[in-house]
Amino acid sequence: MPRLSSGLVIAGAYANKLRRTLFAQLGGRVKKKEIEPREVARASGELNSTLFFILRDLEIDKGDVVRIAIEYEVEEGKIKWIWGTLEIQHYRLVPETTEKAKIKLKEVLEKKVAAPAVPIELEVEYLGPAKEGLEDVYAIKMPKEAEMVLAGAVRVLYKDEAGEALAIIVTPEGRAFKYSIKLSYSPDPLKVAASIKGELIKAFSENLLKEIEREKAKELLKELMKLE
Repeated sequence: MPRLSSGLVIAGAYANKLRRTLFAQLGGRVKKKEIEPREVARASGELNSTLFFILRDLEIDKGDVVRIAIEYEVEEGKIKWIWGTLEIQHYRLVPETTEKAKIKLKEVLEKKVAAPAVPIELEVEYLGPAKEGLEDVYAIKMPKEAEMVLAGAVRVLYKDEAGEALAIIVTPEGRAFKYSIKLSYSPDPLKVAASIKGELIKAFSENLLKEIEREKAKELLKELMKLE
């Protein structure tokens, strides 16, 4: 059964959106003369006039956002609305959010100015135990063009329920960083990888990493990634 939907639209413009969408949906049948254009106009007017009273009684303001959907059928050139399928979603403007967003934007931009110009999109994957067998090694990958490439490593050593991790990163742009992470113990490498990822993203966004020489970072990476 055909379904007419306004998509997200301000309440003051729903009538025009529904009319245009209905004509677009039935354009092929109009060309084939299965439906007369005036019938599409009549059905559109019937729907929109009904919605006018519903939205008015619900006290939906013209500046609010709505999504309206309803099914219909066409029989012998006549459009019949299936009123039981009518759905109206309503989203109201919150002025306080607009003002708070301006404040948050200023805070974010200030952090971006202070933060290193490196991507904070990254993935962390478990590689296996270190050569000595006491630590676990995780790979850090970052985007380079359309691919995620190896950009660093993390070695994690647990002492009872607490873990200490050292991350060495050489970004695709060539900058090198060192960072120490405190972790809670988990026997699941996937959970540990997720924790490391969250800590690194936070560290990048808050400019907490220590920048080091690239050649020194490469030497440390070789040591970090020695597996059993």
